[in-house]
Amino acid sequence: MKAVYGIAIAAALGLSGAMLNLVYLSKLSEQVDLVWFIGIKRDVVLARGETIQDEHMEAVPIPLKWVGKMTDYVELWESREACRGRPVSRTVIGPCLLLSEDLRTPPPEMELKLADDERAWGIPIDTRQFPVALINPGDLVSFLVPRTAALAPTSAGVQGSEGEPTGEEGQEPAPKAARGPVETIGPFKVLSLGNRLGSAEVMRAHRIPVSQENVLTIAVKIEKGQPEPKAQKLFTLLHAADFRGVGVQLHPRPKTIQ
Repeated sequence: MKAVYGIAIAAALGLSGAMLNLVYLSKLSEQVDLVWFIGIKRDVVLARGETIQDEHMEAVPIPLKWVGKMTDYVELWESREACRGRPVSRTVIGPCLLLSEDLRTPPPEMELKLADDERAWGIPIDTRQFPVALINPGDLVSFLVPRTAALAPTSAGVQGSEGEPTGEEGQEPAPKAARGPVETIGPFKVLSLGNRLGSAEVMRAHRIPVSQENVLTIAVKIEKGQPEPKAQKLFTLLHAADFRGVGVQLHPRPKTIQ
């Protein structure tokens, strides 16, 4: 019987110790410093440009010792008033923490702006000749195209007015070395430089990488179903030059009234 009493007492002491340990851990957890962040609730989907509302947010506690540099990248719960009503810059799918990056101003919707009687043409340009960062969509430019011989010489060709072979009848033009003065053709309205549909500053501000700035997209007028004469002349000279990059001449922008 004494052994039974001893086991019972030991069990009671063990149980009491466990309970005291739980109470101690519970009290200790209440004393841990916590940092509260904004979380996007489960099943909430915010499309780019949609605004954040109270029903989308919840408080997410994280122990201070685990926070590290999170406050530099994640929105704090105390800033929820400032976050309410702000649009997100990308699609946000909960549950997740609300990143500061998610509140960046969304880039403006940019697209090629063409009138009904305009068409977009891509023109290869020589980026060594002009700093393309200075050109913005909406600017007016002319193209500097070196003149080339109209036809490649052939042994059976007919002599031209300057004593050069002009090729057999019906032969297609072929490029030769540039000679003579430069043709200035334009002006044309710029639509884009590669994928850049806004200013270089806008692209940098929204961290949009720029590509193919050596291809300038212009607006070409269509008259009676045909491209305007200056566009046809430009294309003919580009074809003769094997579509090598041409020079650019930027026209003055309209002066703003102070």
